[in-house]
Amino acid sequence: MAVTAVQNWYNTNWIIDKRTDLIWFIGGALGGYLLMFMYAGLGWDMVTIWFFWVAFIDSPHFFGTYSRTYLDKQEFKHRKKLLTWSLLWFLAGPVAILLSYMMYSLGSGGYETPWILFTSLFGLWAYWHVVRQHYGFLALYKKKNKEQVKWDYYLDSSLLYGGLMLPFLVFIVRFPETNALFAPVLDWVLATTGISAVTIVSTFTTSTIIALATAYIVRQYFLVRSGKQVNIPKALFLLAVIPLHIYICYSDAVLGAGLLGFGAFVTIFHDLQYHAIVWFHHKNRYRKAEDTTQFGLSAKLTKSLPRYIITAVLMGVVFRLVGCTFEVHPGCIPFMVTSEKMLFADFGTDKLLQGLLLGFALHHYFLDQFIWRTSKDKELAKDLKLDETAG
Repeated sequence: MAVTAVQNWYNTNWIIDKRTDLIWFIGGALGGYLLMFMYAGLGWDMVTIWFFWVAFIDSPHFFGTYSRTYLDKQEFKHRKKLLTWSLLWFLAGPVAILLSYMMYSLGSGGYETPWILFTSLFGLWAYWHVVRQHYGFLALYKKKNKEQVKWDYYLDSSLLYGGLMLPFLVFIVRFPETNALFAPVLDWVLATTGISAVTIVSTFTTSTIIALATAYIVRQYFLVRSGKQVNIPKALFLLAVIPLHIYICYSDAVLGAGLLGFGAFVTIFHDLQYHAIVWFHHKNRYRKAEDTTQFGLSAKLTKSLPRYIITAVLMGVVFRLVGCTFEVHPGCIPFMVTSEKMLFADFGTDKLLQGLLLGFALHHYFLDQFIWRTSKDKELAKDLKLDETAG
């Protein structure tokens, strides 16, 4: 009876199962700490770390999106309009260069502005994409444990978004490259208040997160007091992702690692989550079907875990080798020095190719906003077994 009484105050409905969730959806945060230790603790070259991460972990997760869409015949038929028009994102980079060229031809001194705006959009959307996926996992844990109270929704959302976005503001005002973009504003703040913007933003961020975390803890206490259950998987997930982002954004080591390092540190957790949820989805979707030919190539390429891994990694490696070939990516020796082939001013063909390759990421960010909406896709909810209990 004592054991039953203790167990009544919490529930543990996992997305897949306890072991898998703890390793990938929660424990995957250790990947961020590991990369930071490799750089700051072991002194490994950041470009080398970045290249192996992006080739063997990050780029392969694009395959997850394409296997869910273009390679799945039923999904492609269902989302044909979205999947067709979304390809326009590949033109975003070239269009930015075209606009820069037009401004340059008109004699404008700020002709680089469209390209700067494009790359800035890419960086901001990349981080927002990571944040939104974490919110998606938060929502999955809430659905699995049948949470429906509005107050919990607002509190959980505020804690997650505040815990991830506010530290990002700290990083922006601390990091030299982004700091320079807002120099006039930051200088004005210092001249007006006598306090640096870094101190103001850091103090506000720390105070707000502490307040939100305190409210969350108090809420869990009152849940237990009222005879309701605490969602343990959700709590562990929040405990994994928020401290990771705080640590990265406040760390002095990330300032030396550059934007390449920052991207790797905050995204590897995202990558590991994505690989795991995609594999879980595919396993449930394709293995239950008597005739997998209805799904097309995706069912064949993901028939087993080794096959999924090999295909995803192969796609990632090929994608990055293309970048290496044309001098777009750091960390490798290009076969063609495209920066020597000038288009206009200081814009070489390397920027054009970079814009095209960044289109893959933008396309991925855009599609993921639609293809994982379980509230609007009953088949997806079924494939993720949201109505089943996973202890």
